[in-house]
Amino acid sequence: MTITAGGRLYALLSESERWRTDAMIAEAISHLSGVKLLVLDRVDVLDFVGREDLLYWLDGLAEDGEIETALLFATLKALPAALPDSAAAVWVENGTAGRVREAA
Repeated sequence: MTITAGGRLYALLSESERWRTDAMIAEAISHLSGVKLLVLDRVDVLDFVGREDLLYWLDGLAEDGEIETALLFATLKALPAALPDSAAAVWVENGTAGRVREAA
């Protein structure tokens, strides 16, 4: 199988372009399998706009019933300034899930 994005081979994509391509492939597998679960690590590879786009893409998928759960993992200094109503955040620090830190 050959994977391209914008007409360019996967190997020629930037790290964030490869991440976004991988996320869409994972969502397609989730959709086709009927699992309705999406787990995405390294969200921090995206810039702020990319992270916001990701959250609203996932919110739209949830509204359409395409996914029921999405788990996102990233190393961040603080939470995004705004989350969709369908999202909840858990801050993990020093191996302990705890109180959510305020956005910067």
